[in-house]
Amino acid sequence: MDIESYIDLNIFAYWLCNYPIFGRKAYKWIKKIEESPKGKYVTSSLTLYQTLMIIASLTGKNLKDEELVKEIVHSITCLPGLAIALLTAKDLTEEISLMEKYKLDYEDALHLAVVLRNKQKK
Repeated sequence: MDIESYIDLNIFAYWLCNYPIFGRKAYKWIKKIEESPKGKYVTSSLTLYQTLMIIASLTGKNLKDEELVKEIVHSITCLPGLAIALLTAKDLTEEISLMEKYKLDYEDALHLAVVLRNKQKK
């Protein structure tokens, strides 16, 4: 299965919050993911955590709110075309060189490590 795209935090946050400017565009991405075979799109477990943090912050809730957590996790994990890649020890060590090479912050370097690892699986 060829990975078509890596899905980052913004798509999920804009979609789940129905963001006025980018919400519609994010929804179109989600529809593509829903209609695709498993693994056509990939994100990382870091993205799931970041989405939880952002939405909790925007709604004034926190991660102790089990209903919020269940709703967000279910919304993302039930997307048929989406695979969620777990972070590996190699991702956590490789990100330092990616930070330096591409002038990225820690989180973006972790995402890039996941992208590169999954791209190599083609």
